[in-house]
Parts: sequence; structure tokens; C-alpha cells
Amino acid sequence: MRVLRQMLTPETDSLLKEFIGAATNLDSLDNYKYFNATAERIVEHIKGTQGASGSRAFLRAVLERTISIWISEGRYQQLPPLCARFHAAQLDRIAKDNNAAADWLDLGDDLFQKEFGIVSLRLYVAGSNLVDHRCGIPRSIIFREGLIRAFSNLRFILYRKGFKPYFQGHLHKFMLSSLSEEGRNDFYRCCAELFALPPNSLGVFCSSWYYDPALDRISPWLSYLRKIPVSNGAQLFFVEEGGVAINYSLAKSQTRRRLYEEGKYHPRTYMFVWGRNDLIAWANKAHADKDSRHYN
Repeated sequence: MRVLRQMLTPETDSLLKEFIGAATNLDSLDNYKYFNATAERIVEHIKGTQGASGSRAFLRAVLERTISIWISEGRYQQLPPLCARFHAAQLDRIAKDNNAAADWLDLGDDLFQKEFGIVSLRLYVAGSNLVDHRCGIPRSIIFREGLIRAFSNLRFILYRKGFKPYFQGHLHKFMLSSLSEEGRNDFYRCCAELFALPPNSLGVFCSSWYYDPALDRISPWLSYLRKIPVSNGAQLFFVEEGGVAINYSLAKSQTRRRLYEEGKYHPRTYMFVWGRNDLIAWANKAHADKDSRHYN
């Protein structure tokens, strides 16, 4: 809590509490990236009076203060056992980080948004992923592959009782070391646990270039990311060709880059949607040997 102690004044303390209150005053579908006008105004005030470095130090103090308040109020105790273990590890990492000059300490930066999401429980830590529990499936996804496919897509969603609320899974740069098949299985097991908490989510969805079926041929070691959910009741939805998938899919693979340049690989983004009951059935069957818990 070194940063918090260094900058704590009566005015700053008041602004910290006001910011945390504003940033956790959310509607049912305000995802982790959303900050309301009050939160934005406070950060702009700090930036105007103390400069960019003061703003970064303030946001570092926000992370520290939120952890302190949430511990004192017992809020982390609501987490189910497996998720609680993963969440505690990330809280410990954040609490030990005293760098108040990091460029990502910015309200508009995805890294800060995820770090604040963790400390404030706007996001749950679940194995290799973060879980945003205030999400819905975009209706436009139904029609991306034409009318014939749209009927199948719509039937799948309606059979699972609608488009919202759903968990959405996200990767986090500070947690990439846990990205493995085991880490992904823990993500799904955590989702099975978290279904017991409000808002009674209908399932989980994730979207990325690495759910593209073409990777079975190009990068088969990534196929588990798609095959585990799809082989156990999830449905795959086409999102788009190109776009952000190009940079992400080519960044760390010379093979994919070469095939792309030769016109033999066209990066595509896909989304899988895994209904609550199907995921729970997988968790109960696939991991009965890990513990005696029964998900429902």
C-alpha cells in the first residue's frame, strides 16, 4: 500500500472513495470497460491538477484502496472455492505491484480496466481467463453466415433461453502464463461454479481468431481451445474475416504469416457459445476425478 500512503490527503482520500463508488455503480450489462461520467470527471480533475503522473499514481492508489475496502467488507468471500483460489493469486500480484508510473495506468487502457475489474469483482479470475458477468450475445452474430445458417443459430440461442445474461471470457496480458489446456479447463470449471452466483447467466461465450477451424491444419496445438467446448454442446458462430484477427494471429507465428502472405490462410474470428447446462454436464463428467463437487 506504499503508493496509497504516499499520496493520501483528505481531498485525495475523498476522491478515491468517490471514484470507487462511481466505478462500481453499474447497470446489468455494463461490461468491464465501462466507466461512467463521474469516474471520468474525477480522473480528469486529477490529471488537470497533478498532471499525467499524478493521474497514474491516483489510479494505482485506486487499485490498492479497492482491495483494502473489499477485504474489510468481506466481498471476496462470496467467490466459490476454485475461483477464489485463482482470484486471490491475482489480488496478491496486484497488491505487491508498487509501480505508479506504468503507461497502462490510464482509464482508457484495457490493462487498467482488467486490473480494476479484478480488484472490484467486476471481473472474476477463472483459471486462464477473466470472466465478465455483465454481458450479452450480440444479435447481429445470428446473420453473419446468411439466412439458412441464421435459423440454426437462432434456434440454438432461443433453446438456451435468450441472448443475455452471459459470461464472456477474456485473456489478460498479466495472466498469459496460465494459458494452457489445463488452464482453460479450470476456466470452464470456474464458470460452472460461478453459475451459482447472480445474475443467473445462461452460459459463456468467447471470441477470437484461435477458434477458427482452419487452425486444425495450420496450428493443431491450438485446436483444444475450440474442440473442448464444441465437442460438448457449444456452437461456433462466424464473426468476421480479417480485421483484428490478422495482427493477432500472425504476431507470433512465422508459419501463419507465410501462409497468409501466400494467400493460403485467411484469419477469421469465431465465437463459441456454450450453454449453462451443457458446460455443467461437461464439468461434472470430465473432472469427477479432481474433486467430489457436483456443479448444478
